[in-house]
Amino acid sequence: PEEQQSVIESMIQGVTLDLYHPTSSLASSRALKSYRDDALVFYYGSNSETVYKCMVTGTECSKEALVVGHIYRQQWPKSMLARFNIGLHKPENIIIMQPQLEKAFDKWQWVVLPEGPDDYKIHVLYPQFLNDPMQQYIAG
Repeated sequence: PEEQQSVIESMIQGVTLDLYHPTSSLASSRALKSYRDDALVFYYGSNSETVYKCMVTGTECSKEALVVGHIYRQQWPKSMLARFNIGLHKPENIIIMQPQLEKAFDKWQWVVLPEGPDDYKIHVLYPQFLNDPMQQYIAG
């Protein structure tokens, strides 16, 4: 609870920064492709398969159809990353997902928060997001 409160406070700070320094989804996707292979090896043991599961929905997708994003956002205070001993561009800070989820992620419609060292939970911040048929597999 105290640790989670600290994460939430850092998120609020990050949201504020994002409002004044928004990032482009397209630019972010291009930059993040360089982290995708490392994340695939980290989570799935290989980056040479043709099909992987989206970490959010569990839907099988081709490698090329998946994008990645930072769980702890690039704009968030770096002290939070240090507190959790996580590197910004390291695989454990990368989530692998379908492109339509990345767009909603970039718009703060949903976030990922740590529940423990290797345990993360998705929090939907914009409930209407779940009304989109493309998001039907996301548990609230």
